[in-house]
Amino acid sequence: MANKSFNLSELNGSNGFVINGIDAGDFSGRQISSAGDVNGDGIDDLIIGAPYADPNGKSKAGESYVVFGSSSGFSESFDPSTLNGSNGFLINGIEANDFSGFSVSAAGDINGDGIDDLIVGALFADPNGKSIAGTSYVIFGSSSGFSASLDLSTLNGSNGFTINGIDPGDKLGIFVSNAGDVNNDGIDDLVIGATGVDPNGNSGAGASYVVFGSSSGFSASLDLSTLNGSNGFVIQGFEAGGLLGYSVSAVGDVNGDGIDDLIVSAPWSAPNGNSKAGAVYVVFGSNSGFSASLDLSTLNGSNGFVINGINQGDYSGRSVSSAGDINGDGIDDLIIGAPQIPFATGIPASTGASYVVFGSNSGFSASLDLSTLNGSNGFVIQGIAPGDSLGLFVSSAGDVNGDSIDDLIIGSPFADPNGNTDAGQSYVVFGSSNGFNASLDPSTLDGSNGFAINGIDAKDNSGRSVSGAGDVNGDGIDDIIIGARYADPDGKGEAGESYVLFGNIAPELDLNGQVTGINFAATFTPKKGAVSVVDKVALTVADFALPGGVKTALNPNTATLKGATVKITNLLDGTNELLRATPGTTGITATYDAALGVLTLAGTATLAQYQQVLRSVVYNNRATNPNTTARTLEFVLNDGQ
Repeated sequence: MANKSFNLSELNGSNGFVINGIDAGDFSGRQISSAGDVNGDGIDDLIIGAPYADPNGKSKAGESYVVFGSSSGFSESFDPSTLNGSNGFLINGIEANDFSGFSVSAAGDINGDGIDDLIVGALFADPNGKSIAGTSYVIFGSSSGFSASLDLSTLNGSNGFTINGIDPGDKLGIFVSNAGDVNNDGIDDLVIGATGVDPNGNSGAGASYVVFGSSSGFSASLDLSTLNGSNGFVIQGFEAGGLLGYSVSAVGDVNGDGIDDLIVSAPWSAPNGNSKAGAVYVVFGSNSGFSASLDLSTLNGSNGFVINGINQGDYSGRSVSSAGDINGDGIDDLIIGAPQIPFATGIPASTGASYVVFGSNSGFSASLDLSTLNGSNGFVIQGIAPGDSLGLFVSSAGDVNGDSIDDLIIGSPFADPNGNTDAGQSYVVFGSSNGFNASLDPSTLDGSNGFAINGIDAKDNSGRSVSGAGDVNGDGIDDIIIGARYADPDGKGEAGESYVLFGNIAPELDLNGQVTGINFAATFTPKKGAVSVVDKVALTVADFALPGGVKTALNPNTATLKGATVKITNLLDGTNELLRATPGTTGITATYDAALGVLTLAGTATLAQYQQVLRSVVYNNRATNPNTTARTLEFVLNDGQ
């Protein structure tokens, strides 16, 4: 079980590490993201934006740092200036004041070569002499290696390509993201925000561009005006000043139709006359094709739906993200940040909130009212104190506690942990298949349902960016990354820091045994250091006696088994107790009913295969104060006779 809080100052290399900005004023960590596996070594990588950096003496051209994951361990701190191609590489912006790295993201595998790609936004770039039209850069992953630095001007279609904003002031690349596979062609797609676009004369209504992935290759530059529905499409804002595209994201498959969906936000919108309440739009993926342009006013529940902010000044949609499958029902969910920041001089930031909306295969109406979230269709996470701005950044965290259910991470950058003003705090909320109440107070996170992550120094604004990191240390458990752009590493003012926190699981009991026979052993594994507690307790044939005759694990009526169950007969800590198994390639499925404490194995397989899976059974207990009474596990085998 995790502790109820963690101080980022305690990162030591074994539990995570810090990535320091290089120079004062770089704002490293302004945005951070998992990069997927861009070097094809089987371990996830990271990308960190430093948009105010001055590569090659070009003021604020911006830099991005790709840090390769490793199963060989990390030191407690990492200096991006040591990137050399073998441990990662540096991405340099092209021109002064481009702010390359303002937005960074994994791109999925957009060119279909089996290796993950990257996307970097430079919203103030001036492509083709168009001032602040903005540019986004797609960098292809490669298993052939990278140089220590990559100059974005060298992208030529074979190693990546450039996407330029269409008109001056478009600010293309203010937010960039993988979109999943929204056209269901088997190749990942992209979505890019451009808040300065003026569709149909609506100044600042904004737009988002969806670019379809392709295994047929890309030119060195993609002209967004050529999107025609077959290679991508534009999503146009319709409300002047709404700033559609401020945040964009893949959301997985929220309607359960087997096709990925996406989400775009307009946090300055005024739905129902509520100024700056914000609006969020979910666009369903489709294998029936898209038109060249999507009018958001046509979302009707069958092709997507709108989620309107509740109150004036909520800025709902300031950050949007997939939530993974946080309630364990097999359908992806989403999360929306509403930090409630008035952005007016002298007015402090508000408490903030984040809304989790559960996916559903039962359909959606054309609009969803966030005030109707009741625990069955989603829930709200409330900020703790005035001025915290909870929800300024939100993200799926992957599965950081190893219970096979996705978790969330939410930034609250103006929180004051340990008395440090605006040091910032982030909250990890564990997913659960046992349901949620309509509202969650982060102050109730106690290690069993999630935990708080405390920033280090006053004014760091830790949690101003947060993200799942994938599994960067290769231990099989997802990790997270947190940005603190205003941190001062080594006395370098606002150089910025990013913190990688490794995921962890509760101490576990691993049931294993001999290669043959029916004996089992149990080993206790706290943080993966095995300690024997029971050594090969011998079982006799009588131990497997069943009514109607003796059936043993070695003497079934047939050469195959149909199923098996493992049950905790005295479930003393309720749903905090967990059994899991690793079926591998046996074809056996494993499902766990937390309410009953029963692990069910199903599928016709050989006796040896069932022995293999049964010996992989692991017991976890996530209770804050677990009951120490001995547990009894009941094994039942079904040979179908």
